[in-house]
Amino acid sequence: MSSQKERFIPFSTSFSLTDIPARKGSYLLIFFLSKTTIFFKQTKRLIAEGWYCYCGSARGNGGLRSRLSRHMSVFKTVHWHIDLLTPQACFVAICLYERLTPFLECLLSQGLIHFYGFRAPLPGFGSTDCQKKCISHLLYTPNEMDWEKISTKIIEKI
Repeated sequence: MSSQKERFIPFSTSFSLTDIPARKGSYLLIFFLSKTTIFFKQTKRLIAEGWYCYCGSARGNGGLRSRLSRHMSVFKTVHWHIDLLTPQACFVAICLYERLTPFLECLLSQGLIHFYGFRAPLPGFGSTDCQKKCISHLLYTPNEMDWEKISTKIIEKI
């Protein structure tokens, strides 16, 4: 990516959680899901097979490393919406944005929808407390994309 404050980490390479900084920032968590069913908002929902991108932020203790470590853990108490999907996820990559731009996860989500045609499969997913009123922070595309290119270009477009 264009600076040390932005990094693309594919999981096809040797990967360690220590590769993720403990600083605060925003991220895109990219993963593949086979067709599955979850309960969301007290309703059984079918999740289509495809490629998903979750736009999030890590502003608490432990920063990006702590938040992404939790997301990638299989056994955990469901705390956030994304916890419903990550145990079944095949993680592909993470894009790290080590900047404290307010609402960056919202800008990323809106940009992926607007510029790349991503869809929001579950309105409200990951964005129930979103101050920017995003339709969702979980996005879907049926096709594999050039994730590294998108992670670089999206930050230039928003």
